[in-house]
Amino acid sequence: MDGFYFYWLGWIVFGLITFFMPKTIFRAISCVIVLALLLLAPLTLTYAHYSFSVGFLFLLVCCYAAIGQRSVKQLIYPVVVSIVIAAVYFGVQVFIRMDPVVLLFGSYVVQLVPSVCMALLLLRGYKRSIILVIGMMHGEVFVQIQQSQGMPVSIGSLVFWDLVALSFIVSISITWITVVIQQLEKRTVTRHIPPSSIGNRIDKHA
Repeated sequence: MDGFYFYWLGWIVFGLITFFMPKTIFRAISCVIVLALLLLAPLTLTYAHYSFSVGFLFLLVCCYAAIGQRSVKQLIYPVVVSIVIAAVYFGVQVFIRMDPVVLLFGSYVVQLVPSVCMALLLLRGYKRSIILVIGMMHGEVFVQIQQSQGMPVSIGSLVFWDLVALSFIVSISITWITVVIQQLEKRTVTRHIPPSSIGNRIDKHA
């Protein structure tokens, strides 16, 4: 069933944000974005023989806004990485159409692993998940344009939303696990390092 993972994970993320995140502006914005995606994903806009998911356009704008706060110099590397991820996603999709036998290993695994691995190798931190999504979205546009050939195509189908949801969850989970491990290492080192001893100071004028 197309869209199963997207809606299932979307509502789980919405619940986690609502009940476990502190009451901040970031939580409110995150809840609005998740709900908007769940509502807008199945809606489409048609131009010529291209059908665009409204949620696809909305998410793309949100991702651009998230990384657009950086300076031009700081944006060069993320832009290059997003292009690389888009190329990897495009290459995987073309390869699947040429040789669908690879889907025997699992359609989602084959489509997710290359893009996620590339993001893990080239990026760090929470921004990695955003750049990963941007790259996959650009790759999806290239794939649909390449295979259109005058035929109607859908950019941002529910199948693509499943891929985006799974990729984002895998990326953000790895980032969160890494942060937890680093915090545990810091606490462990702090506990095992003995406090520096201060020698008895002798006051010569006593």
